[in-house]
Amino acid sequence: MAAGLEMKKLLLSTVLVCVSGSSAFAADMVVAEAPTVYNWSGAYIGGVVGANFLRGNVTIPVYTPSDYDGDSTSASVGGQIGYQYQFENNFVLGAEARLVAVFNKKTVATTDTEDFRTGANWQGDIVAKAGYSMGNVLPYIKGGVAFLNLHDTGYEESNGPSALFNRTFTGWTVGAGVDYALNSKWIVGVDYAYAHFSSHDFSEDGPVGPTIVKPSTHTVSLTLNYRF
Repeated sequence: MAAGLEMKKLLLSTVLVCVSGSSAFAADMVVAEAPTVYNWSGAYIGGVVGANFLRGNVTIPVYTPSDYDGDSTSASVGGQIGYQYQFENNFVLGAEARLVAVFNKKTVATTDTEDFRTGANWQGDIVAKAGYSMGNVLPYIKGGVAFLNLHDTGYEESNGPSALFNRTFTGWTVGAGVDYALNSKWIVGVDYAYAHFSSHDFSEDGPVGPTIVKPSTHTVSLTLNYRF
């Protein structure tokens, strides 16, 4: 009887030791497998591809009709560089500069022998960004200054010389997007931006009559960034 009691005590002690050891091992596994908290602080550089929708409102006051459609759509491709900092409350602030090539071109007839061409060859911006970290997902808004270069914009004559001009417009831009961290170095993202520019009278640039162009753009972009 005494031997049986001692055996039961030994078995109970063995079970308790095994349970305690298993619990400690499980706790260690949980700690080891806990995901690392992602931090968005740091500098980055990357590539940009997307679609650029140019709204090129053209007004020629001495013509009837006076308003012409300079709208066009093209691809956009370029790069960007930026820096951002994540605070303890998960808010992220940053700054970014972007420059892309665009290929917009639109030609409309103004008379039987004359066309007006609106084209753009690059667009850029410098923006401040504000976002909120959700782990490796970062939704954000942005806003700042924008630049648009209209290239070879003006009159083309079918039986005479053309009057084409280049001009870089300065305006403002706002937008929003979301980034997704694939790992500690590579980030993919998508964003939308609207840019608005003041009108310009091209009669100030050469021997033509009043010709007012007021551009704006909508841009949808995909990005791939590398963090330093």
